[in-house]
Amino acid sequence: MKKIKFLIALMASSMTLLCNSRADDMATNSIAVTTTTETAAPAMSPDATPWQLAVTIPIFAAGINGNATLRGRQQDVNVSFNTLREHLDASFALGLDLSKGKFDLYSDASYMKFSGNFGGPLGGKTDVDLKFVLADAGVGYVLVKAGEEHPFILAGTVGVRYWYADTGLTFRGSGGNVTLSGGNTYDVVDPVIGLRGSQYFTRKFHLDFSADGGGFNINNDTDWTWSATGMFTYDFVKWFSLSAGYKAVALDESNGSGTGEKGLNLIFNGALVAVTLKF
Repeated sequence: MKKIKFLIALMASSMTLLCNSRADDMATNSIAVTTTTETAAPAMSPDATPWQLAVTIPIFAAGINGNATLRGRQQDVNVSFNTLREHLDASFALGLDLSKGKFDLYSDASYMKFSGNFGGPLGGKTDVDLKFVLADAGVGYVLVKAGEEHPFILAGTVGVRYWYADTGLTFRGSGGNVTLSGGNTYDVVDPVIGLRGSQYFTRKFHLDFSADGGGFNINNDTDWTWSATGMFTYDFVKWFSLSAGYKAVALDESNGSGTGEKGLNLIFNGALVAVTLKF
C-alpha cells in the first residue's frame, strides 16, 4: 500500500506545477498592467489602448494533503514539498497573458517528470515513472474598477483546464526479474469559472488575488477542481514585477462504488513565487 500511496502522491504533486504556471493567471498579468496603462494615460480611450503581453515564470513549493481511493480502499496522503522535490527529474512552466482594455486572453502550460524506486518487503524493488502536463486557457473581463489613488479592480474569468498524466510501474523480484509491468494514462478537460482582482496600496505595490472552480461532474462520477491564490506584487519597473504569496489547488475526482471505487481528493498548498515580464 505504501508503493501505491507514493505513486499517487507523485501523480498528485505534478498537478501543482505547479500548478497553475501563470501564478494562477495572476491579476498582475492583465489587471495590474491595465491599471498602469490607464493611470499613466487617463485620456486614452479603450479602443486606443495598445495590446500588452505579460510572460510569467512561477515556482510553486507545494505539499499535498488529502486521500486517495483504490479498489474501494481509502488511504491518507500527506507529503511535504521536500519529499516531492527529491524525486523531481524535470520541470517547466510558462504563462502568457494578452490584454487590451477590459479584456484579456490567458494561457499556460506546465510539464513535470518524476521517478523513483523503492525496496519491497520481500527484497524486491518497484520502479515508478510519471510524466505530467497541466494547461489552462480562457478569457477575462474587468467587471469593477474603483478608486484613482489606490484602485481596486475585479475581473471575471471563463476557461478550461486540461490534465494529462502518463504513469508507469515496474515490479522486480529479489533476483531482479520483472514480475509485473504496466501503467495508466489520464486525460481530462474541465471547464472553470472564477474571479481575480487587485488592490493597490501604492502605484507599484499591490495585492493580487484569484479563485476559480469547475469540473461540474462532467467527466467522472465526481469531478471537481478549485484553486485560490493571494500574492503581494511589486512592480520594480514598467516591464518587470516580482510576486510572492500562497496558493492552494484542489482536485476531487472519483469513479465507481464499493470495491470498484477509485479516485483522488487532494489539496496542494504552499508558497508561490513568480517573475512577470511585460511587453
